[in-house]
Amino acid sequence: MASRLINQRYELLERTGEGTFFQVSKARDKASGRVVAIKVLQSVYANDAGFGDALRKNSAEAISLSHPNIARLYEVGDDNGIPYLVTEYVRGINLKERVRRIAPFTLSVAVDFGIAIAEAVQHAHASGVCHGDLRPHNVIVSPEGAVKVTDFGFASVMATSPHYGAGNLGRSAHYQAPEVAAGDPFSKASDIYSLGVMLFEMLTGGLPYPGDTPLAIALKQQNDPVPSPRSLNPGIPRSIEGIVMKALQKAPNDRYRSINDLLSDLKSVRDALRFGKPLSWNPMEGGKGGYSDSNEQAPSPPVSIGSAMGGNAGGAANNDGAARMPANRQSDDSISPWLRYMIFAGLVVLFGAVMFGIAQWMSISSKQPARQFPNVIGKKFDDAQREVGAIDVRLMRRDEYNDKYDPDVIYRSETEAGRTVPPGRSVLVWVSKGSRMVWVPDVTNLPAEDAENKLKQAGLTLGEVSRENNAKIQYGYIVTQNPRTRKRVNRDTPVNLVLSDGPSESDSPVVDAPSTDGNNQPPNATPDGAPAASDSTPRTVNLEVKVKRDGIGRRRVQIQYDDAMGMHMPIDEMHNEGDTIAPKVEVYGSQVTIRVYYGDPPQLRSEKTMQIGGSQ
Repeated sequence: MASRLINQRYELLERTGEGTFFQVSKARDKASGRVVAIKVLQSVYANDAGFGDALRKNSAEAISLSHPNIARLYEVGDDNGIPYLVTEYVRGINLKERVRRIAPFTLSVAVDFGIAIAEAVQHAHASGVCHGDLRPHNVIVSPEGAVKVTDFGFASVMATSPHYGAGNLGRSAHYQAPEVAAGDPFSKASDIYSLGVMLFEMLTGGLPYPGDTPLAIALKQQNDPVPSPRSLNPGIPRSIEGIVMKALQKAPNDRYRSINDLLSDLKSVRDALRFGKPLSWNPMEGGKGGYSDSNEQAPSPPVSIGSAMGGNAGGAANNDGAARMPANRQSDDSISPWLRYMIFAGLVVLFGAVMFGIAQWMSISSKQPARQFPNVIGKKFDDAQREVGAIDVRLMRRDEYNDKYDPDVIYRSETEAGRTVPPGRSVLVWVSKGSRMVWVPDVTNLPAEDAENKLKQAGLTLGEVSRENNAKIQYGYIVTQNPRTRKRVNRDTPVNLVLSDGPSESDSPVVDAPSTDGNNQPPNATPDGAPAASDSTPRTVNLEVKVKRDGIGRRRVQIQYDDAMGMHMPIDEMHNEGDTIAPKVEVYGSQVTIRVYYGDPPQLRSEKTMQIGGSQ
């Protein structure tokens, strides 16, 4: 099958995804030779001139953005009236899918991803562009760990009409800032909030305000306190907790003043992780980039010799009102100020060590004993997660293909069964994605929706869908498939389907024969069976027309017939697809031509000429 060309320039190679607004395909630019991604507007929006105009206008500002962490927008074009976007092709999976598979991330990975996203947003903000729809679905991570933020400028398109925004609300509600959910326009501050939600999700595997509907989420954002990520992951340091909570503040003025400040704090955390520096500072408390020991005591000021000796050295003016030290205290002043400071500091250190020891003893004495790790090999991940949860252990999954185990079944664990593990431990397990090769199921004679679901269950994707007339297969059912059934192919292979349009002549007219006499001849016939010379005697016949099942639905139907007396139109009315229309008409002569028209203005659907002068 020949590859389709977009605008006679972009050769479509394969479909890579489909969203609310776009069908996304991998393509080759025949002019430059580079591989790109083509996003073609869905047909439901393609006929909306306002949406197309908004797409062209608001996407133009994103074309100027050029940054290593931003997926470039090359062109906004038009192909036969349907708008499309040409963007940089990025190999990998989106961050939402990565979170679903392996969250919570390690601290270093989460911080590195956060820095990459923040640097992309920083570049856009410096260019006067807000993202407005920043969420993990719009962040692609390559197999090598490179991060690309996509869809800059598209939020401006959705903002042109509440109808467009509603189509995207299901995915974006968790990441919208409270003021945006309340109806305010998105801003740089709302991008900072969205990045805070993404950091929360990467570090905990959950969302700050979970909810089943956008309204429920918005109510929690407005009324519930800002959650701490440490409540879900106690291993998060105070500094990272403070960064996330500051970005998630309800009022824009309470968040970071700019993405630059947030980026600076994230880089301070990255440096601390690399060089083993403490992470006890908290930006919510005014600390940044390090820590200050509030218990550290300043050294005592040196005692002046004059005051220590009780004399007037240094001038009487400097000793007015000073009390003279008693003679019996003179021996105490023989200790130098530096020595006294060292003694004090030693006592503080000793006191701290004693308190630390007490805390450690209490922690050990109150800690639950280590338990034996159960055997999780061969079990469904969720079942194993519940089992190890009883001993306060959490599983971290890594999904990979495996020919021996069914999908979502654990086939390897870093901790062997029977080994003792302390409470709060996270154990990495490998979960099967199923075999890389799968058998193609038989989806012929199934409705289109059932066929697509069956392909997805088998690990395959829907490829190209074409249509053809078929008298044996019901309208809307699958006629053929490619690859065919009982063939073993790679998982995610697209399967092309041919969909039945029903019989090609399902609306062809049928005429019942007029009644005949005992000699099996029609009335007004000559002895040899030929029609009478006169056509003045009408014959009553039944016309039967079945409206084709073609997916058009209700339409205007006209039935015309020509006989010896001219043209007649017995039917001009609205009908649904599948209706049978059977008028009785009077026909003059031995021949009748019947025509069927659909639509307004009428368009000829079928035409048939029949002899009605003899027996049928």
